[in-house]
Amino acid sequence: MIKVILLIILCIVIYSFAPFSRNSENTISCTADVSYQWKQDRMDLLITQTLLDGKGVLSMSGILYDKNETKSYLSKTISFSYLQNQFFYYFRSELIMNSPQMTMSLSDQKKWLPDFFTDNNMPLVLKIRPYGKDAWIFYAENTPLFICERSN
Repeated sequence: MIKVILLIILCIVIYSFAPFSRNSENTISCTADVSYQWKQDRMDLLITQTLLDGKGVLSMSGILYDKNETKSYLSKTISFSYLQNQFFYYFRSELIMNSPQMTMSLSDQKKWLPDFFTDNNMPLVLKIRPYGKDAWIFYAENTPLFICERSN
């Protein structure tokens, strides 16, 4: 019963922060499927996000592998605010909600993710540039992180 209530609260929060006008030219609404490797470990992620008028919602789910064995699961939603200066986006996390299905420890999250994804009121600076008509490239400084394709 508690899981159902948490799921309902999660849906309400996502819809309250999600923009209503998804076809605006200033809207970034996209999905990325990425895999990061560090030594023998790997984390596969599915990231969906929407940014519009200084507010955004990002959902990520994934699997952490230790060598080739599944170690844990990641599933969370982050609501944030942002300021934009040309291609630079200055994010600040506002609400972080972990899914009941998540099994990844906080220490593992902190090994793989910036504090923006684990702690409220934390900054994150990214450069986001259009990539063709229906995608964006997300950068940390000059390093590409992933390509995010338009989701409608």
